[in-house]
This record gives sequence, structure tokens and C-alpha cells, in this order.
Amino acid sequence: MVSPVPAAPLAIRRYWIPHAAFAAALSVAFLALLWVVRRFGPTELDRALAREIQAIPWGSFAFVPAWGSDIGGGVIGFYVAPVALATILVMRRSWRLLALLAAIFSLHFVLISPKLFIEAYRPSPAFGVEGGGGLSSFPSGHVQWTVSFWGFVALLAWGFAPERWRPLVLVAYPTLVVAAMLGRIELGKHWPVDTLAGLIAGLIALSVVVALHGWPRSPLATDAAH
Repeated sequence: MVSPVPAAPLAIRRYWIPHAAFAAALSVAFLALLWVVRRFGPTELDRALAREIQAIPWGSFAFVPAWGSDIGGGVIGFYVAPVALATILVMRRSWRLLALLAAIFSLHFVLISPKLFIEAYRPSPAFGVEGGGGLSSFPSGHVQWTVSFWGFVALLAWGFAPERWRPLVLVAYPTLVVAAMLGRIELGKHWPVDTLAGLIAGLIALSVVVALHGWPRSPLATDAAH
């Protein structure tokens, strides 16, 4: 007769397997893009898309690319906002959330590490687009940070803000992510594939943080309720 699985290990499996599967699927997608960049990049599709985005007539919204890039992962997004959030968390003695913020920083550098060993050229006139050239193009660190850090902020805002403000969170977060992706391409810093890889890498980090944020309270509490 097969012995029943203890409640705690069963709760752990039920909780972590979906999170692990999601992160694994994203990792496969990231590695596929990495292979494309190493084998073919920059591709003709990347060049065509970059030219189309750089040709967008922004008009009165010409500030959007630089704004999205800076608030997403520039000075404001990578230094000012995290320090402000960390200060708030310390004042509230929210050590668990502070640890998750530290995890976002650590995962950021791990997930953009392909920059160190992948020969990925940045946009430049040599490829028929605007840009300053150079290497270390894959993935976009700005986009990765935008997705992971501001996703964490959105998670906190969703939990602490009044319910009437939640629609604003649902609009503001993806808007900032898209602005950061377009901004990095418009400014000639990255190819579309780099920003897509940054999006995926950011989602990997965010999925890990979301899973850690929900554990161990949710699964064990749910099992105990049954």
C-alpha cells in the first residue's frame, strides 16, 4: 500500500511546480532568442523593425522614448526609484519585501550576463539604422529592469493601494514597459530582439519574486483550511 504524501511537501509541490514551469518556459524562449542573435543577428527583420520604429513621427510626444528609457531603467528607474522604495521599506520595517528588492537586483545582473560573452552589435548606420554602435546589445538591461523592478512596484501597489486605484496600476505598468522598449530602439541603443529578450528576462525575475512573495503563507494556509 502506497503511503500518502505528507501535506506540507504536497503543498510545496502544488505551489512551486507551476511557478517553475512558467520560469522554465520563459527561459527556453530566452535561450531561443540568444541562439538567433548568435547565429543571425542583427537579422533583416530586426533592421526593418528598428527602421520603422525610428521613423515614428512622435510630434508632441517626442519625450516618450527618452522618458520611457530613463524612468524604466535609467537614472530615475535604476537609482532614484529603488533607493526611495528601499527607504520606505526600511522605515516600515518590511524586511521581507526589502529582501525581495535585493533579489530583483541580483537577478538583474544574472539575467543580463549574456552581455559579457555574446558578440551582439548595437544599432548603427553600418546596419542602416540610427545608433552609436558598439557591443553588449543582448539583452536590453533597461527593459529587463523595467519589467522586473516596476513589476514589483506594481505588485506592491496592487496590494496596498485602494481598490479604485488598481485600474491605474494595470494601465501604468504595461505602458511603462512598452515605452522603455520603444525608447531603447528609438534612441538607437538596442534592436527589437534585445528588448524582447529583456522583456522575457524581466518576466523570469518577476516570476521568481512573485513566487517568493507568496510563499510560504499561501500554500500552507490553504492546506490548513482544508
